[in-house]
Amino acid sequence: MKMALPSAASNTQYLFYSNSSENPTVSTNLCLSSCENSKKRNPDDSAMVSWTPSENRLTKEERKIKQLRDLTITNEERAKDEWYGVSTELALFKDPWIIKKVLTPSDLGQLSGLLLHTVPIEDHIIKYLNKGDKINVQEGLGITVDVYDHDTDSTYELLLKRWTTLHSYVLNGGWRMYFVRRRGLRQGDEIGLFWDRFASRLHFRVLSRAAT
Repeated sequence: MKMALPSAASNTQYLFYSNSSENPTVSTNLCLSSCENSKKRNPDDSAMVSWTPSENRLTKEERKIKQLRDLTITNEERAKDEWYGVSTELALFKDPWIIKKVLTPSDLGQLSGLLLHTVPIEDHIIKYLNKGDKINVQEGLGITVDVYDHDTDSTYELLLKRWTTLHSYVLNGGWRMYFVRRRGLRQGDEIGLFWDRFASRLHFRVLSRAAT
């Protein structure tokens, strides 16, 4: 005969006893969620865990970083999240500025553009372009891209192309006018870029200024 449960809920773990044998059978299958003495979860348990923070608990700056993170997370990262059952969205705290550069005199000269290393551009921008744009960029013809300046909430058109003689990529066609002069960029300033695959545009920000 089973024991009747108390009518009022309490922080008690209820035990069920069976009279089928001399040694009572104990079942711990039923436990209120508020039980204080329940065992800690084994770290090896395969329970699904999400680390996505509540939007209401984020500061304005944290929400902005999270939005940038959403624009830069790759399909591979999303697939990994789903496979392991863990969301990495907590890396709001992951730096969204994938492409960074400390500006040099060659980036600021009268006839210069922003020189960018081959590997990050091909990994984070070129691979997401359509076939025709890829050909135009890599053959040196270039394509026009929108560059959104986060600091001033403004967008400008620049030309992205491969500079075959220097084995690198370059942003020009307005780089000096719209960014070097307008933003007062100097040698030693660090800038950040990332490619928004959904809007097909570059995002730009001055990350730090050179010491005066």
